[in-house]
Amino acid sequence: MAVTEEASSRSEAIYLDLRQKLLRGEFTPNYRLKLSELCAQRGVSVSVVREALTRLAEQGLIQSQPNKGFYIPNYTVEEINDLAFLRSHIEALAIRLAIQRGDAPWEASVVAAHHELRLTPRVRSSVDPVGSQQWSRAHAVFHAACVAACGSPRLVAAQHGLYDEAEVLRQMSEMSGRMSRDVEGEHAAMVEAITSRDADRAVELIRMHVEITAGLSVKAALARTQSGDQRP
Repeated sequence: MAVTEEASSRSEAIYLDLRQKLLRGEFTPNYRLKLSELCAQRGVSVSVVREALTRLAEQGLIQSQPNKGFYIPNYTVEEINDLAFLRSHIEALAIRLAIQRGDAPWEASVVAAHHELRLTPRVRSSVDPVGSQQWSRAHAVFHAACVAACGSPRLVAAQHGLYDEAEVLRQMSEMSGRMSRDVEGEHAAMVEAITSRDADRAVELIRMHVEITAGLSVKAALARTQSGDQRP
């Protein structure tokens, strides 16, 4: 039993480390996560690494295919739009319910999360990896706070999963260069709608927020295709 628990603990550590690297955008599209290399780096068995990679694949953060193994997704335009469609509808529903059901402490938590995000500098990972991770973490906390009072654990879990997948995609887009947008203004408008208990406005804003991100991701994906940056 001790060996099994130790293997599980090591797999969990590998899973968490790779997940953070994915969310920081440290891997390029189509990059292969080779079992042999990861085993050698970590000093663990194939089964330990495979368990961690399987969890990431189940969450949609990486993909796997026979004879290709585990690799970083190279999203097509259709896949980007499909992810944005589902995320925007899930997050919009969650925010609408949160506004209907949330109390004053929830509203205060949204304001606090936005304040933390607003004070965290937004920098590219290639320029400041630590600073970029801090902003990404604050960004995730803000979006999670907005839906926290929806009253449905399954809906919250769905929002978190789709957010993480979209975050990997957003980081890939940043590799293609800074994308111009007023993301701070978008967040501020969302908070104003939430604190005003204007569900229709909040839904409109979150959908627009997600769609802008998707549009920039499509632009980056097309740029990679045109430049031939499809590294295996």
